[in-house]
Order: sequence, then C-alpha cells, then structure tokens
Amino acid sequence: MIEIDKTDKKQEGPEHVHGPNCNHSHNDIKPIVRQTPKIGRNEPCSCGSEKKFKKCCGKS
Repeated sequence: MIEIDKTDKKQEGPEHVHGPNCNHSHNDIKPIVRQTPKIGRNEPCSCGSEKKFKKCCGKS
C-alpha cells in the first residue's frame, strides 16, 4: 500500500470577510479628490487645440 504524505498539503484558513469581522485595517485608504474641476466631454479641450475634449485628450 502507498502512503500519502499530507504534510505538503496547503492549510486552508477562514475566508476573507469584510464587515464587522474583518481582520485587517481599511483606514489607510483615502478617497481621491479632484484638484481641478471636471472637464465635460463637449467642452473645448484644455490643451488649446480648439477641439472638443472628447475628440482630443479625452479619447480612451
């Protein structure tokens, strides 16, 4: 009979839980705050090309 070594088996811990039983800190995360007002897609581009923002620097 062949013996199977069970010491190499990865130990499974409890699943990660967010909420009242969360076991790590989320205090380090800060929201991103926009420094300048948002440019609308149909407004002139801020680079000075005289194109709409969506046709110039707003292309994705």
